[in-house]
This record gives sequence, structure tokens and C-alpha cells, in this order.
Amino acid sequence: MYHASRMKKTQIDFSYAFAEPHRICVCLPESSNKTLFDCTKESLMMLWSDSNTKNNPLGAYKRVRLDWKVKITAKCNDVAMEAFCWERIDGYIPSLLYKAQADGTLLTIQCVATELGDVLNISVANTTDMDKKVYLDACVLDNTINTKWVDFDCKYSVVNPIFNDASDRIVIMDASINGTVPSRREAVTYAYSLKAGETANNILIRPNKKYNDDIDVLLGTDWNTLCEQGLNAWKDIIRKAPVFDLPDQLIENAYKACLCDIFVMREEQADGRIAGLAGTEMYRSANTGEPCFQSLALSKYGFFEQAKENIEFVAQFQIENGSWEDDKQWGKYMWSTSGWKSLCVKQYYLRTGDKEFLKENFERMLRSAKWSKEQRDKTKQKNSPDSPYWGLMPRGMGDCGLKDNDDLFGVFYPHNFLHCMGLETAVWAAKELNRDDVYAMLLADYLDYKGCILKSLEEGHIKEQDGSIWIGGSAYNKSGSRWGVADAVYPSNILSVNHPLAVGTMNKLQSNISTGGLPKNLGWIPDGLWVAIALDAMAYVNILSDKADISADYLVSALNHGTPLFTWCEERTEEKGAKKITGDLQHAWTPICITQFVRDMLISDHLFNDDMLHITCAVPRYFYEEGNLIEVKDAPTFWGKISFRIQISEETITFTTDLKAFDKSKKLCIYLRLPDKNAKVSLASTSGGSLIITGQKAVIEPTDNKVNIVFNINKSH
Repeated sequence: MYHASRMKKTQIDFSYAFAEPHRICVCLPESSNKTLFDCTKESLMMLWSDSNTKNNPLGAYKRVRLDWKVKITAKCNDVAMEAFCWERIDGYIPSLLYKAQADGTLLTIQCVATELGDVLNISVANTTDMDKKVYLDACVLDNTINTKWVDFDCKYSVVNPIFNDASDRIVIMDASINGTVPSRREAVTYAYSLKAGETANNILIRPNKKYNDDIDVLLGTDWNTLCEQGLNAWKDIIRKAPVFDLPDQLIENAYKACLCDIFVMREEQADGRIAGLAGTEMYRSANTGEPCFQSLALSKYGFFEQAKENIEFVAQFQIENGSWEDDKQWGKYMWSTSGWKSLCVKQYYLRTGDKEFLKENFERMLRSAKWSKEQRDKTKQKNSPDSPYWGLMPRGMGDCGLKDNDDLFGVFYPHNFLHCMGLETAVWAAKELNRDDVYAMLLADYLDYKGCILKSLEEGHIKEQDGSIWIGGSAYNKSGSRWGVADAVYPSNILSVNHPLAVGTMNKLQSNISTGGLPKNLGWIPDGLWVAIALDAMAYVNILSDKADISADYLVSALNHGTPLFTWCEERTEEKGAKKITGDLQHAWTPICITQFVRDMLISDHLFNDDMLHITCAVPRYFYEEGNLIEVKDAPTFWGKISFRIQISEETITFTTDLKAFDKSKKLCIYLRLPDKNAKVSLASTSGGSLIITGQKAVIEPTDNKVNIVFNINKSH
């Protein structure tokens, strides 16, 4: 239940959600049985496939086609019931609560995945003092037949296929004995005659591959208990995660929903491994990108086993010549995939200390580095030293909207940035593992590559008439998507945050902001939005540039561009209720970015690269309003787990932290992001550590397991 004190301060209202239908995938964690629910005012659609990713070639993009569609509609006294609400159960669980009404009658459908299939708990309530007649139809949009249509006296209401499957396969069925003859042969129908104030309930089920011989067992199943178990499977995931108690319940629900959706978009592959997916329908496949991004998020939340599984899946794809790119997978010719893999390995190791895992993957990094040098040597031979292509990776595929004029292939900067990051990680790993035999070679190759990129940027950047300079998707390229150019600063470390090209590029990226507050031209759609990318590298570069307010605003805007189900399409146009959308209706990248950003705005151990833990560095400033509480419990970091509590009153901020499982040799940097940016803070009292205050920031040196600091708030006038 939402707390009124929190809700009045939220800035999330989903005001820029794209047009209906709004989709959610309902399933158990990491299940191959996934059902999509599409919500509109007029109907609820249930869609699923009998296939799954175990039938896909490893790492390939192969769409899992939908086999079945069921449309649910209802009428009260012949007036169509119209939905007015759809949301997740408990605000975050991958399940659905769908509500519709007409003529004083309320319809509520709860959709929950269980081990035997999907359960739709249907409740119809007459809230008036007059009798009402309600009809609900669940109609299979295919060549099927209900047993009661053939035989009106049949006690079962079960829909079987005529084509496309065995004729005794159960597609949907009433979970009780229902005397109502269906309104049409493909439907299960519920007819209610409700007296004043009366409520009626039924259960509709979509079993996982069950047949008519199973009907009696299904009728005798305790579906309510199974639903409770299904919901608890998701609650268990949140219980295993660190606790984030936030002043805005909708943001708290958002990160929980997005964390759960990482487990929605994980599934067994053809080789038996569990891997991450890029979406729930169109992109229900395991590539390299989203599994890597999932891994980064999962390790930050302490789900190390799942993070490792994702890395192991993508890491296995290395061919004999040493290429660690997607030579046989989805992202062929992109050149960025070895960088993503390497970054995941590094962050996983820093959080777990698993040296054997690092050693195994360092050998892959080493072979990849040797192959990479061979490719770059070829571009040195083909181009003169003053060419922007000299020493870079050869022509590759753009994707993400990157084009060289109208050509999907070219020498693209973002993929070179990320590929170079892979070499930098190999250098770090060699040093970490004391591999002196190859360290000097790797360092020389990395510095050479970085030098070639810097030289190319000096030649190939765009210079405007006002003297500003910025990086295009490729050399001299002003057009098309600018996806990934911020990666030059983070995570690739090619440019410092204050480099003129970094400053100019961020200014360019953020010079064209949508009406809903997000940067445009980051993907395929001209002047369109790729919501995820605002919270990807761009948000982190803003934080490094001491512009965290922009990043915090992007979080709010990103959530407002999602649906009330906390789902996002891949790309869209900017207007409210955008009808032009592309990609998957439940794309993976945005929830991954939400999951990562919420954690990193509260605690960041990797962003500043200064061996210090940064606390609340980018939370929205209204989090620090009077009366609010920010609490984190048992959050894993590079240096152990940390718990802390921040209580804001009218005149003080009280910060307490428990460091018994944290390396106390590491400093803490807390950002006191008051709504009044000009307010000053001063020290009222401290125990367990010393500190230095600068503006609204304090650096703390712990001396004890318990640190308690009270700050005075000196408001500006």
C-alpha cells in the first residue's frame, strides 16, 4: 500500500507512456513458459508461444513466434466494460491486476504464473442497489472449439484446438464446473446475475501443456495456493536483494519491478545454460549486449550466481583465430562485444574475488587482444597515418541507429571505444594476475589503440560555427544516431570528463531534449527517443561532470515514459501516447538501466574510480526533503556490504552507517542533495569517524564499525 507522505512527493505519473497496448510478461523466475498480457481499455489480450529459446541457435537472433492469442472482454447490461487501471500485484511482481468498470459494476482480473500454468482470478462486483447482468468472454483467436459448444450438457468448459496442435490439448479452461454455454465456439464464457452489492468469483486457467485426460486433476487443483507460491517466488528474489527504503514509493516499486524483470528475461538456452534475453517477444533471444548489462546489474545487487551464468554464456563464443566478438552470434561485425564481456568479468571479480574465473577469462582476453592487433594492423596498412581510420577496427555494423550516411556499415566510434575498453581491461587483468610475461605487450597495444582513437577524434570530430566540437557516430558524420558517443568518457576512459571533445559532445547530445525531458536522436528513429540510453553512459558522464541533477531528472523522465506496468518499448517518438514505436514492446535495456541507476545513485563503487564509496551521489533532490528517510541495508560493494540510514528533519540530516562487513580503510563520500542547492551544511556532531565537508558533500574516514554524523542545514535566503 502506498504511504500518503511518500506519494505526495512523487514525480512519477507515467504521463508520457506510449499508446496502448501496454504489455507485461507474466511468468515464474527464469521460466521458459512466458505469457504476454496486452492491456487496453477495451480488452485484455493473453499471448504465448509453445516454443522457447531452447530451440534457438546459440546466440542467434531468432524470434520466438507467438502461437496462441486469447482476447478477454466483458459487458454489463450490454454496455462494454472499460478498463481504467492496470498495474503489477504489490506494485512490482511480474503479474497483472487489471480493472474495468461499467454501469456501477467492477471487474477485477488477477493474472499470476504458477508451476502448472497461468491463473486468472476473476472477480465481478455489483456496487449498486440494482440487479446487474455481466458477461465475460475469453475467446481464443484461432481455430478452436469449446467442449460445451459441441455438447451443451458437457460439464467442462474447455477450449481445444482444431488445427495447430493435438485436438485434446487444453488451450484455456474454466477451473470449475460452469453451466454457461459459451457465446461462441472458441470461448470460455462467464455469465453473472448479480444482486445489489453482490460479488462473484471464478478462475480461468491457461495450463502448461495439459490435455483432456488432465481435466479432473486440474479441476481439483488448489489454484489459490499455487498463486500464492508463484507470487512468493518473486518476493523471495526481492528478499535476497539489498533493501532500498526510498522516499518515493513509485521509484522503489520501479527498481523492484525492473530487477524482477531481469529474471523474467533470463531463460534456458539450447546448451542448457541460463542466459539473459533482450526482450520478451520480438527480442526473446540471448545476444551479448543485454546478458552483459544484466550481469553488471545482478552483481551490484549480490546475485553473483546469475551474473556468472550470463558471463559464462557470452564468454564461450570465441573462435579459433582469437576473435571474441559475435562472429557466429547476433552482433556480428559490431566489435564492441569483447569490451562488454571484459567489463563484466572485471566487475564480477572485484565483487567476488573469484580469481580462477578471472584467470579463465583472461586467457580469452589475451587471445582477443592478439586478434585485435592483427585487425588494426590491417587498417594501418590500408590507410595513411593522417586518416581517421588508421589503427582503428575495420568497417563494422552500426546497429543502434549508427550509420555512415545511409550505410549500416562503417568505422564507428562507439564500437571502437568499447573494443578499446576490452584491451584496457586485459591490461588490468594481467597486472592483477601478475602476468608479467604479457603485461608489457598488452599495455603497448592498448596505448597504441587509444592513441589511434584520440588521433582519429582530433581529425574526424565535427566543429560548429560557434567553435564547439563534438563526436559523431563516425568520422565527420553529423547525421543519424549518436548512440554510444558518451562511452568515450564512461565506461571506456578514452577521454577525461573535462576534455573539450567530451564537454562539447555532452552539450550536443543534450541540446535537443524532448517535451518529456529526454535527449533525442540516440537510436533508429529520427528525433525519436531511446529511453534507456539517457540512463546509460550519458547519465554517468553527467554525474562525473558534477551535473547529477540532469541524471536524476532523466530517471524521473524515463519512468514517466514507461507504462504503469514499468515496461518500455525499445524506441518511440517523443509525444505523449506515442503511436510510433519500434522493437520489442517489453525491451530489456531500459529496466536494466533503471535497476543499475537506482543502485548507483544510492551507492557507487565503480563510477569515480577513486577507491571510495559514493553515497546518494545522484538521487533526486526531493529525496532530501524534510521528513524523508533514505535507508539501505546489506548492499554489496567492491569492499564488502554496507548498511546506512539518512534521516532528514527541518534543521538536520542524520547519517548512520553499519560497517561491520565493510573495509573501513575505504573512505565514504556522502552527497547531501538538498532541494535548496545553495544551502550549506555544517557539522553538528560525529562519532566513529572524521570528515571534511565541502559544499553539500562530505568525505568520511571511518574509525569504527558504527558511524553516526549529524549535519546542520543552513538554509540560503
